[in-house]
Amino acid sequence: MSNRIIAVDMGAWSVKVAIAQPGLRGATLTGFVERLVPEPDAAADDQSWEARAFRVLGQIVREQRLDHENVYLLVPGDNVFTHVLEFGFKSLRRADLEKAVGAELEAVVPVELEDMVYAFEPIPSDVVVPHVAGPLATELGAPIAGRVAAPTTGMRVLSYAMPRARAEKWLALAASAGAPARSLIPDAGPIARLVERIPTLAGARAAGPVAVIDVGHLRTEVVVVHHGKPVYARTVARGGKHITDAIARQWKLPWSEAEKAKHTDGYIASNRSPATSESWARVSEVTATELGPLARELRQSLAACRARTGATVGAALLIGGGSRLRGLDHFLAEQLALDVQTMSSADAQVLIGPKLADQVPVDVAALDLGVVADAATGRPMFDLRSGALSAKVDLTFLRAKAGRLAFAAIAIAMFATASGFAAHYKVRKAQRILTERLALESIEEFGDKQTATQVLAGASPVAAAALTPLPKMTAWDILLDLNGRMPARDKITLDVDSVDIDATKVVLKGTAATPEEVDALEQALKAQPCFQEVTRGAMQQTADGKRQFDFTIKAACM
Repeated sequence: MSNRIIAVDMGAWSVKVAIAQPGLRGATLTGFVERLVPEPDAAADDQSWEARAFRVLGQIVREQRLDHENVYLLVPGDNVFTHVLEFGFKSLRRADLEKAVGAELEAVVPVELEDMVYAFEPIPSDVVVPHVAGPLATELGAPIAGRVAAPTTGMRVLSYAMPRARAEKWLALAASAGAPARSLIPDAGPIARLVERIPTLAGARAAGPVAVIDVGHLRTEVVVVHHGKPVYARTVARGGKHITDAIARQWKLPWSEAEKAKHTDGYIASNRSPATSESWARVSEVTATELGPLARELRQSLAACRARTGATVGAALLIGGGSRLRGLDHFLAEQLALDVQTMSSADAQVLIGPKLADQVPVDVAALDLGVVADAATGRPMFDLRSGALSAKVDLTFLRAKAGRLAFAAIAIAMFATASGFAAHYKVRKAQRILTERLALESIEEFGDKQTATQVLAGASPVAAAALTPLPKMTAWDILLDLNGRMPARDKITLDVDSVDIDATKVVLKGTAATPEEVDALEQALKAQPCFQEVTRGAMQQTADGKRQFDFTIKAACM
């Protein structure tokens, strides 16, 4: 079973699949596939966007052989409920916090708790930063206005909720496409991972919260990130399709031709990128009819973020297929009073790698790259496949490999049996050699050939004990025995000065009050069976009248 990471972005315009190989330093992108979602087919039973998109996913899975992989499926923002919840406590165990979040969501989401799945992540406590506007704010005279949430005495949590029935439907569609999803991931987690990995955002990250604006076909996702954590998320129901509709209405073009015209000649003017002719000015006027409302929604999103969390955004990153519209970054920078940047070639080198940097469009693949980075951590930041929908290990793929596994098991058993027979043969051979040697040595020792059983049976207990290489008594045992054999203090006055024990003898020196006490000690030592010979040296009288003695004992038990 492969351990590759497969990130799937089910976009309204196209299905994007990133293939990555995990490693010690994170995951490495090895492939990227983008395929357009076809128009409704009258011959198909289900003409919904979901059915068409998942059919495309099935084609990619079969072509790239992505079955039985670790699939992480992105859930669009218009399929989930996003809320910032505030609690009075500052810290709580994850299990207890999960219960608190569920109870709070049941009050604000129009779905019963048992009919929803949800995921959450605490917001950094230092998200409230001093009032900082982008450098364009002073230039344009557009200071940031509106309410700014004060620091909370407890904690804030960003949560995602999804109807369980809809989550089950997505999981079923993914399974039918041959890509059973291990996780259902909303975009906040991947975008947070993405922001942390983009080198050109280093200065913006250090300055404060960063907003990521993902302009798609039908919708625009806005996620505010601070210190590697998403603090706010919102989905705006405006995207590239609305610009195409405006072009088609203005020039009375078929929708497909209007889409091509947007890609080739789409343009929006700004003070930093003014129109160079009346024709370009006319194009800008048409696109502005849709981009103006989008900019207003984005301003409202950032204002809502400040009012709900206190996060004041100082820079923004523009990603997604819609970000390719010429002049859009300058237009939004002026409208939002922010520094707005797009993905650069340097970012592509870091995120994609030098081998594929020139082949994979980094702006379109950005969200998939974030999913790969999120999945490579082992635990996605937000995973809506939770509770009763938690991923279970699927071992049905083993059926296709049952033959190979059976052959491997038989081969292992055969090798184990051969190894056992070889070891048994060596033991039997050694036994024959020892038997022959014992027969020859028994003839020399006893005059006739004997077996090991006969030799042991004919040996006396004393002789058998003498043959053992283990000592009967150790030096410690002898010392304890000497201490036990000393006469009682009420009978003699004895002081032992030294005891020297080696492998063959024991030397004992000391003093006693009278010669009779030395005689009593000698009798006690001779009673020890292991002391074969006890020799007493000449006694000497000390200055205080005591008798100084020494014994040399030949020991046979060590």
